[in-house]
Amino acid sequence: MKIREKARELKAQCEELLSCAESEDRTLSDDEQKQYDASFVELEGALAQIRRADELAVVSAGLAEPATPPLGPTAALEPEQTRDETADIVVGHDRAVAKGFDNIGEQLQAIAHASHPESRYESIDKRLFFLQERGGNPEGEIRQSGASEAVASKGGYLVQKDFNDQILERVYSIGEVASRVTRQAIGPNANGLKFNIIDESSRAAGSRWGGVRAYWVAEAGALTASEPTFAQVELTLKKVAALFYSTEELLMDQTALAGLVERVVPQEIMFKVEEAILGGSGSGQPLGISNSAAIVSQAKKSGQTATTIVTDNVTNMWSRLWGPSRANAVWLVNQDAEPQLSTMADANGNSLYIPPGGLSDTPYSRLFNRPVIMSEYCATLGTVGDIQLLDLSQYFVIDKGGVRGDSSMHVRFLYDERAFRWMFRVDGQPSWNSALTPLNGSNTLSPFVNLATRS
Repeated sequence: MKIREKARELKAQCEELLSCAESEDRTLSDDEQKQYDASFVELEGALAQIRRADELAVVSAGLAEPATPPLGPTAALEPEQTRDETADIVVGHDRAVAKGFDNIGEQLQAIAHASHPESRYESIDKRLFFLQERGGNPEGEIRQSGASEAVASKGGYLVQKDFNDQILERVYSIGEVASRVTRQAIGPNANGLKFNIIDESSRAAGSRWGGVRAYWVAEAGALTASEPTFAQVELTLKKVAALFYSTEELLMDQTALAGLVERVVPQEIMFKVEEAILGGSGSGQPLGISNSAAIVSQAKKSGQTATTIVTDNVTNMWSRLWGPSRANAVWLVNQDAEPQLSTMADANGNSLYIPPGGLSDTPYSRLFNRPVIMSEYCATLGTVGDIQLLDLSQYFVIDKGGVRGDSSMHVRFLYDERAFRWMFRVDGQPSWNSALTPLNGSNTLSPFVNLATRS
């Protein structure tokens, strides 16, 4: 039997086993798994032999006389079948190209096979390619690309776009912080965003709106000109990345791989983005609220015991919150500080803190009727930032292109591992460039308030 016919027969055996299990909505039985593994190993051996024959044919073509028509690497041995999609040998479950992959684990398996240095076009899962129905390049356009678009062994493939969108959505839907910021997506030809804000640091006459001033004018009296002052905020995309290594054994179990990747990657990206929103340095990462000039730090009560939070602390923090932000603000609290809140009451004995699921009738606790969210981003009890009162809608975030994923088998080749990398381009900073001095009163106001250290 010809080696190519043998390979197709083995491929059909593997597909029949998978198709039978799928039609019955179950996994392979132990006997079926043994049959599948045996056929798959034999199939890989046959494919390796075919590749060696192809490579030898290419060498032979190079040694032939000039008059001999050259043979390309995909034209050697049965050239009439080279572009016949029905004759392609695809390792894995053969599905319609247009359907795409069922889950990210299934696609990572296909990427891992395509990234192998000995993989040829015939053996690459065609769902990694976008074949135009009519017109364009008859060889098909590569939908996913890496360091090299055409040679799998020199680069990689991007994770299918619908998986990218799912990961990006998890970053913003899972995160209690990231889901509350003001977000702006950046277009394909931009690397950042500039926008103007009113440069207002005081509500005193002549300072409102950055310098706009109105006057009471007598009849025929002269008008005095005034104008606003603007400040320009510039956000430039920064990059956050997650690197994921997978052993060959894990790749064989696509269900476990899909669950692991879809859980771990979004959580880690979310963690780094939210951590930067609150405490980023602004150098190579977003400028965090705690490091901006807009934050107000409420002083502790005179004589206050170290590592405590008392009623006067939260009352004063509430009084420093900019009035229009009260409808959107949330409390972020280190979990170690929660016992400090449970007994808080006003001068009349009314509880300020309402636990979740009780009178609050919400999944959150309530303090001054605003949600209390336990956050590991907050500092330890007694340190500045252990409790924060924030209107996160006053923080601007830009991002571009969703989460991009690439693969490589070279990074950990000696360890028999594949490397899968995800990158997300994002930047952010507060829309306020300073705290605000009110028209009457000496205490500055801000959408961002924390409590000073109590030590």
